Amino acid sequence: MMIRNILTFLIASTLSLSSSVEAAERSFAIIVDNNTYNACSAEIDSYKAMLEKEGLRAFVLSREWENPDAVKNELLSRYKTESLEGAIFIGNIPIPMLRDAQHLTSAFKMDQQRYPYDQSSVPSDRFYDDFDLKFDFLFKDSVKPQFYYYSLRYDSPQKIDCDIYTGRLKPTKGGEEGYVQIREYFRKLLVQRQSSNKLDVIVSYTGEGSFSNSLTAWKEEGVTMREQFPQAFSNKNSSKFLIFHMYPFMKQTVTEELRRDDVDLFLFHEHGMPERQYLTATPLSKGTDENFEAAKRIFRNRLRRNGSGNEANRKLTESWKEYYKIDSTWFSGAFDKELATKDSVEEANTGILLEDVPVINPNARVVIFDACYNGDFREDRFIAGEYVFASGKTLVAIGNSVNVLQDKSSSDLLGILGLGYRVGEWAQMTNILESHIIGDPTFAFTSISGDKEVDFRSESTAYWIEILTKNSHPDIKGVALHKLFKLNHEGLQDILLEIYSSSPFAMLRLQAFHILQHYNDGSFETLLRESVYDPYEFIRRKSTYAMGRTGKDEFIPFIASIWLNDRLDERVRFNAEFCFDLMDIEKLEKEVLSHIESSSSLYDKEKIKAEFKNKIESRKRIFQMGRDITDKSIALKTRLMGVSTLRNNNYHSIVGDLLKILSDPDEDLSLRIKLAEALGWFTLSHRRADIITKCREIAASENTDVRLRGELLKTANRLEVFTRK
Repeated sequence: MMIRNILTFLIASTLSLSSSVEAAERSFAIIVDNNTYNACSAEIDSYKAMLEKEGLRAFVLSREWENPDAVKNELLSRYKTESLEGAIFIGNIPIPMLRDAQHLTSAFKMDQQRYPYDQSSVPSDRFYDDFDLKFDFLFKDSVKPQFYYYSLRYDSPQKIDCDIYTGRLKPTKGGEEGYVQIREYFRKLLVQRQSSNKLDVIVSYTGEGSFSNSLTAWKEEGVTMREQFPQAFSNKNSSKFLIFHMYPFMKQTVTEELRRDDVDLFLFHEHGMPERQYLTATPLSKGTDENFEAAKRIFRNRLRRNGSGNEANRKLTESWKEYYKIDSTWFSGAFDKELATKDSVEEANTGILLEDVPVINPNARVVIFDACYNGDFREDRFIAGEYVFASGKTLVAIGNSVNVLQDKSSSDLLGILGLGYRVGEWAQMTNILESHIIGDPTFAFTSISGDKEVDFRSESTAYWIEILTKNSHPDIKGVALHKLFKLNHEGLQDILLEIYSSSPFAMLRLQAFHILQHYNDGSFETLLRESVYDPYEFIRRKSTYAMGRTGKDEFIPFIASIWLNDRLDERVRFNAEFCFDLMDIEKLEKEVLSHIESSSSLYDKEKIKAEFKNKIESRKRIFQMGRDITDKSIALKTRLMGVSTLRNNNYHSIVGDLLKILSDPDEDLSLRIKLAEALGWFTLSHRRADIITKCREIAASENTDVRLRGELLKTANRLEVFTRK
């Protein structure tokens, strides 16, 4: 008995020691410029001490950072030798402005030749936290010296897989005022992190224009959040889901929720700019008089853009009178000072502005901006920055540095925050090129289970199979699936299909959907036939879209049925329309018309036919732009415009013709280069294997131009990300 006790003690001691060693081995970098550190050293050193008390070995690296490469090299060295887990960039740290990597964003597709470098590049810290990505340095901005431009190399991985997590703390004021912001931020952070706080209060707000204003899409968030954060559904105030429909102006309501002392997580689904959150647009009006006033306000604001006495305004008002059959009273007072002030107040009530945030002083500990540009840290002032530097209790803001796709999930795996994992650990697994943590990436809520049970750093497939089998939380199961995918677990497709078919958790089914897209063995197409009818609207939405991106004509009956029958799923139906010309458009037209004729439930068939004819003719015109690429008699400018449409419209039916153009040395070189890049967007196409083969074949020729070769190899590498067997 004594021997057994001794062995038990020794085993327990060994496990305890190994855990302590493992914790001690992990480290964290505090990257700061010299001036900021000199001004804020006491607070930064206190932050360092706090991390070390938590078991995360921290070190301060204070320099005059010459360029982003100097920062990255330091991080990589620490990653290799000191088990670096993450980093925070404090103060004036170089901003990598990334080009030729738009496929790593969710939606950003600005023409790099047409627009200035500072607008058409993506400010992104993936340069720092994904060590495998390779870039060529272009130049340093002469006007904005903190901007450094880089181009993603063709031989770089064409996917994001972050090795560490990072966060930024860039003040929104200059000089001493900025140092005060940083000092006060760390003071409130240290106070907040001394207290135990579980993530059990959530507020979500959906602004006008998000998800096509679909109530079907909006209502689902309550279902998925209950899966991820069951602890936040204990009473009427512990979880709130607000939408712009609820009041004419929602600003005051949102402000009151942000000021609540108990809110842990606040999610914004909205449109945004660096200086503004768009909560509502034209206020919802009740009664004829209010509608009149709202319309007049729109006219007056439009005229003010041109300025008083502008000839364009005269033409505008004349056209409005003719079109709307109205008189000049609708526009009167546009330049009256008192009325302009009143209209300005009304306009300000439709959103949260930079100036509002310090007055609101938000208390939500973590705020997620599922919006464009709210996290654009290349600006002197930006919404996410103002949130963390306000005197409230907000510690972390997660936002996007450029525009972002509406049809994406902002809450993938988010439930792990409620289990006590760091914000950075979550972001590391879900980052896109434009997403960023503003504030402390090491922040974590107190675990609802009392302890973090899972080792995210394990590279054992057996370990992750056990986690997948035994852990009950859907997001931990989702993490296990992603880890198994990264570890190339054999037979994962079958596991994914089984989980999708059997799991009651929408968010776990979504992870299975996400991962299975990367296989080109028919598994994903099998899933689509089932997932297009999923009870979770977002999965239906993405499945419909994926049918078009896959492009097989076997999906035509599904698209026809969705367009005719799913009118209450606005965003799903929109994606069905998007698919019209991605398949055989003539077959699809016959299919829809056949459904209409044979239906016994459609109320006004002629009206529906007219609507369909309008939609299909519009898509045919877009498709013709794609066809124009193959016509050598058409002007080069027109053909190039057609190439630009391929990014959003994967015309699988003309891939053969496009590959002939790509192979033709007599074709214009700029056309071939742009076409090679555009074909890289055919990630789910059933023709992607043909594209890869042809790109590598052309690139292998010694006569191929070096610029074209680079684009061909980049496209082949991009598409191969989606060709697992």
